[in-house]
Amino acid sequence: MDILITTDDFECLKKFMKKLILVENLGMNYARFSYENLSIDILIYGIGSGMATYELTKVLSTHKYDLVLQYGRCYALKDQPVKNHLVCIIDDYFGDLGFGSANKFTSIFDLDLQAKNKIPFKEEILENNLTFPELFQDIRKVSGITCNSIPLNLQDISNSYLKNYPDVISREAANFLYICLKENIKIIQLYYVVDRVENLNFNNNVSEEMSEAITLNLEAFLLELPLLKN
Repeated sequence: MDILITTDDFECLKKFMKKLILVENLGMNYARFSYENLSIDILIYGIGSGMATYELTKVLSTHKYDLVLQYGRCYALKDQPVKNHLVCIIDDYFGDLGFGSANKFTSIFDLDLQAKNKIPFKEEILENNLTFPELFQDIRKVSGITCNSIPLNLQDISNSYLKNYPDVISREAANFLYICLKENIKIIQLYYVVDRVENLNFNNNVSEEMSEAITLNLEAFLLELPLLKN
């Protein structure tokens, strides 16, 4: 199984990558490694939907992966999920794809500029039906919304929020999901909850807790990888 592991910042995978052996540099921030008896590729795509979209599309144009495993960071919009935990995003949508702002925002779907059910959309929502009951049982499954700008409170995205009442918000999850659905590539999106949006600060550094959580999850995932081949 060809697997691509992706994240926005090298620091997210720093601890895990210490356990790897470099096999080949495939491009800028893109390389192949060996881990025990496995070969895995890693892409660091940078912060923001534009960079994420470009880097993933460029990689997928040269290599067809069986699975993309994306680790990102998000902010909670509800009391659950809680800070400093990984969540699995199972559906997402573009929260700022349209005109206006806050409660005056109108999406391109509402304006009939884009069909709400044109593949891969289902009533404007992107759904990830890839589930592995044997894996990630202790990780909360959540709905997401993607916006280039993370709000300071729900009021800032009130009209967009009412579309699907998402649990978390990120900058690029819907972009990744859209690309993989269009290209028919399996994807698992595991996002680290940095905090609630109301507690947002402008420190974008990766915490030790985040790096450790991702490392432990990755090791467990790769250990259980044979389950995905059945």
